[in-house]
Amino acid sequence: MASRKFTLITVLALTFFCFAATQDKVKNVLIIGDSISIGYTPFVEKALAPGVSIAHNPGNGGSTVRGLDSIETWTDKRQWDVILFNFGLHDMVYKDKDNKYDVLNGKITVSLEDYKKNLEAIVAKLRETTAKLIFVNTTMVPENAAGRKMEDPAKYNAIAYEVMKKNGIEVVDLYTASLTIHPQNSPPNNVHYTPEGYEQLANIIVKAIRKAL
Repeated sequence: MASRKFTLITVLALTFFCFAATQDKVKNVLIIGDSISIGYTPFVEKALAPGVSIAHNPGNGGSTVRGLDSIETWTDKRQWDVILFNFGLHDMVYKDKDNKYDVLNGKITVSLEDYKKNLEAIVAKLRETTAKLIFVNTTMVPENAAGRKMEDPAKYNAIAYEVMKKNGIEVVDLYTASLTIHPQNSPPNNVHYTPEGYEQLANIIVKAIRKAL
């Protein structure tokens, strides 16, 4: 009887330690970004489960202004293994006096100069974490998209690349990929994607995460 109890205890102990070891191996990844990242995050999560736990900042990350105000809340002092972040699509929005998207009569949300300053400040805060940092550049803007100009992603991405290069941060080039993915996987005149489009973007993000881990 005592031998059976000993065996049962041994089995339970081994089960516990195996479970604990498995839990220790789970990597934590935080994705910070706008609605594009919200769209591809579920596909990233599915592809990397169960060994990688994926989290996304609550809601839409918005512009660098919101990011600068919220970044410490989003990281939440947790031990992240990797943090992927993106800002740009909402920085380049033109809005009128009524806060409506308007390229012709509106004003840019965040200028290139302020975008650079904000990104540098966000990077400085993120570098206080122990995470591997990866910047994801901004996807394309199609012709006649509401509140945005086709040429602006390249301009904002160039600034972002400069900041990331200065800080030794890897850049995932979703912009170039989006030039091929977007035309066949997006509603007309829209910056967003179909589920198939988001899955294709996710495949690129998954490769970057696996490489970082």
